[in-house]
Amino acid sequence: MSTAQPAEALRPADVLKAPGYLKTLLFCALVGIPVSLVSFWFLAGIHELQHALWSGLPHALGWSSAPWWWPLPLLFVAGVLVGLIALHMKGAGGHIPVRSMGAGMGGPRRTCCPGWCSRRRRACPSAPSWVRRLR
Repeated sequence: MSTAQPAEALRPADVLKAPGYLKTLLFCALVGIPVSLVSFWFLAGIHELQHALWSGLPHALGWSSAPWWWPLPLLFVAGVLVGLIALHMKGAGGHIPVRSMGAGMGGPRRTCCPGWCSRRRRACPSAPSWVRRLR
């Protein structure tokens, strides 16, 4: 039994030295390094903001730790910010999930949900055939 490989089989070293591979690797580095730096500094900023809001601000106001009601004003401020963004940004804060993602499409019909149809198969003639065959 012969285990000879075809002559046109690529060796890994040849693939790594190919100009197309090197261009792809350079492109990935040019995109990946800035994206990873931005995400790192975003997470570092979130970490510092948490410490400032939950430790620094109560301490600056004279409390040794955050009082029990401390989340309430933070939630109020966050709600006002989200409301202002939804009010003034284009799109009114995104799509309405009930209307689905497509333009002009209504929400999901109950007759199309497999869980609903499998329980009410006989009352659901529009159920897919694979749902009707479950029993």
